This record gives sequence, structure tokens and C-alpha cells, in this order.
Amino acid sequence: MFSTASRGQVGIGTLIVFIAMVLVAAIAAGVLINTAGLLQAQAQSTGEETTAQVSDRLAVTQVVGLTEGNQNITRVNLSVGLAAGADPINVSQASYTIETSGNATVISGNNASAGSVVNLTQLQGFNGGQSSPTIIADQQDIMIVSIDLGALGGKEGNPDKYVLESGDDMTVIAQAPAGGSTFSQLRAPRRINKGDSYILS
Repeated sequence: MFSTASRGQVGIGTLIVFIAMVLVAAIAAGVLINTAGLLQAQAQSTGEETTAQVSDRLAVTQVVGLTEGNQNITRVNLSVGLAAGADPINVSQASYTIETSGNATVISGNNASAGSVVNLTQLQGFNGGQSSPTIIADQQDIMIVSIDLGALGGKEGNPDKYVLESGDDMTVIAQAPAGGSTFSQLRAPRRINKGDSYILS
């Protein structure tokens, strides 16, 4: 005769092992799902930031140099708009790297105002309903970023430090708040007349 009691004990032991395996598998699945969710969120955030760094750029369409009463270019006006595929950009939060004659510096648009080194002026587009006059929101919006090279050098004790003379090279890098940058290599004309303005190319 077989003992039914021993059969019951074996069955209970198997059931306990089975339940334990199910619990371990459930916990492991929960951890994997949670980890996958965190990785997905991080990957999405990283992708958005990377896309912004690549596509959210300011397009510098034209640079005009002004002599303002002498035979050196003491001010440059950058016509800026949105690069293709870029989201709205607050130009006052952009930064600009200026290099002339071996001298380089970085300036911010945060302090843009009349009489300062950087001045912002709307040129084209801009809906009247915009909350901020310094945000370029549409492709047709164009803003003038005016940089006073004399005042820029004056802050460092040398007003002529960044001023352009005949044939001088100039590098301008406009960097959007998201990190996308636009590089422009420019040159002053070989002959500069007092009071004239020139398209730098």
C-alpha cells in the first residue's frame, strides 16, 4: 500500500517552489519594466536635446559693417533669422563669439539695449501678439543684432581692439540657447571710406 500522506507533502513542496518561482519572476519583470521606462524617458530626453543642438540654430543671412564717422568699421549689424527646422529662439539669450586680428571674446545678448555693446532691433515679420519682442518664432522673422566693436573693446580698455581696418578678417559665431551654433567668416573691404557702410563677406 502507498502512503497518501507522503504524496500530499511532495505536492505541497512542489506548490511552494512553484509559487516562489512565480513571485521571483513577477518581481524581476517589474524591475525590467521600470528600468525600460526610465531608459525610454532618458533616451527621449537625450534625443530631443540632441535634435535641438543640431536644428535650433540662428541663420546669419547678412552682416553689414558701419564706419560711423571714421575710416575703420566700428559696428557690425547681423541679420539673423531661424535656420531651417529650428524651433522659436529667444535672441536675447543667445551668445556671440567675436574674433578680429587675433583678439577673441564672447558676449551675451542678455544685456541688449540701446547704448550697450549689443542692441536688438526687429526688422521683418513678428506678430503683434508675441509675448516677447526678442523671440524669433517664424521663418519670415528677421532681427538685427547690432554689435558695437568700439564699445566692446572699450570694456577691455582698448576701444580699437576689435575694430576692423581695411582687409581685416573677422569671425562671428552665433550660438543659440539650445547650443546650436552658426559660423561666419568675414572680411572687411580693402578700401574703407569714412561714413560708409559695407556688406562683409
